[in-house]
Amino acid sequence: MTFCFYPKHQFACPQLMHCPHLGGAALGAVVQVANTSDDTIHLLYRQLDAAQQSVSDLRAENEELKREVERLKLELKLERQNKFATNRQRQSNAAQAKPSESPSETEPRKRGAPIGHPGWFRPTPTEYDTLVEVAAPAHCPHCGGPVSVYTSQDPTDHLQEDLVDGHRHITLFRHPEARCRTCRKWVQNAGEGEILGSMIGPRLRAIAVYLHNDIGISLRKVPRAIADLFEFHFTPAALIGFEKLMMATAEPVVDDIRKKVAASDGAVHADETYWVLDGERAYYWVHATDQYIHFQFDTSRAGEVSRDLLGADFAGTLVTDCYSAYDAHGAKAKQKCLSHLARTARDWQKLTAANSADYGFFEAVKDWVKRGCDFHRRRGQLSEQEQAVEKAWLRAELKRLQECPLNHEKAVTLQERIRRYADCWLVFLDDPRVSPTNNHAERCLRPLVILRKITFGHRTDSGATRMARLMTIQETAKRHGRRTLEVYYRLATLAGKFPDALLRYIYAGPGMTGS
Repeated sequence: MTFCFYPKHQFACPQLMHCPHLGGAALGAVVQVANTSDDTIHLLYRQLDAAQQSVSDLRAENEELKREVERLKLELKLERQNKFATNRQRQSNAAQAKPSESPSETEPRKRGAPIGHPGWFRPTPTEYDTLVEVAAPAHCPHCGGPVSVYTSQDPTDHLQEDLVDGHRHITLFRHPEARCRTCRKWVQNAGEGEILGSMIGPRLRAIAVYLHNDIGISLRKVPRAIADLFEFHFTPAALIGFEKLMMATAEPVVDDIRKKVAASDGAVHADETYWVLDGERAYYWVHATDQYIHFQFDTSRAGEVSRDLLGADFAGTLVTDCYSAYDAHGAKAKQKCLSHLARTARDWQKLTAANSADYGFFEAVKDWVKRGCDFHRRRGQLSEQEQAVEKAWLRAELKRLQECPLNHEKAVTLQERIRRYADCWLVFLDDPRVSPTNNHAERCLRPLVILRKITFGHRTDSGATRMARLMTIQETAKRHGRRTLEVYYRLATLAGKFPDALLRYIYAGPGMTGS
């Protein structure tokens, strides 16, 4: 509000220049100050209006950027998933990216070959190389009841293609008509090397699964390799079917291996590596002894995965890196990997000045690790007195490394790590079965790391779990001196039966192979 001041009007006051009510101030000065304050207030109001408008504009821009970020996240997710997606999944992703499309435009097409294109079918052989007469089972495989054979009826013929001595071989398995008297089901007994109801034999199945899981060839390239080598054609989907049928026998074998690892009172090496599941991060865990190797697939990297596998009363020594997920384990003893410690010291030493105390600390850590590993390798060649001297030096050096003064941030961090796991570095000195490094677990994970770079992971959880179970049997069989091809052959022929024969075959091998 602006005041108008006219001192020479008809109501002039004699105290105009020295008003007693204003503390002796002139009325003109008071009016002038009031008008100036009013202008200042209007200026502040205008600035406040401008600031509020700016805030509104920024809020609108922020909301627009949020929508843009969400759209980009969705596009990135769909792009990752499309690398592994089926046609139905791609159409579903497209519907998410374009919600304005009508339902008729996003309906998934019918599975199979496009209209006008014939589908691919395995031709039925018209000739065979070998005829095998298969006797009827003595007891029903379903209920164990007695079986009746109907000789008056024509037998059932089963043609099966397989690889014999590197060549395509067709076998005709002839089964008599037999029926259980109890459950009234028609039954058959599998012949030597026969998979009932299958046109592809176990030898080819074993080779295909071996190329995929042991050699590391992708699902799409395995059929191409076999077609070029043996002129035997099948689809990648058939290879997935081979692995699924093997799982009926593989699951109890894998569970037996897991129990043997958890029941070990020696050293169990544990580690994990990341995997890609439908464009998202997942993990493979490995727990290995000298004789048994177990792989576990999980979407979590939390320590509960390892603790659930080994159990709360694990009586062995857990050999791991310094990943904190293993800290809550209730193992009898824990050995931390000295190789990881030396590797960290080597990398961080490059950040310190030469001839400094921190540089010397990193050098001392590397020398200490090297001497400890050398002692473990030469333990059998040293006398008891020499072993005692070496153990005393390693323990004294560990204490010195924990107490030496340091300045560099990285050196202090590594020293804190040494102090935190002070009781976990030299467990191998008192137990010769324990290794000072976790190289055994890392070597077990090496094939998975290579396969991840080739295949970019899995699309489904079932596929990743299936590979973990097959690799558990495969790597354990290798530790017992068994050939992978023979193990997969037995898995294929024993599918759906009791796994006792396979367990006896694996565990009664000629001995462990080198690690």
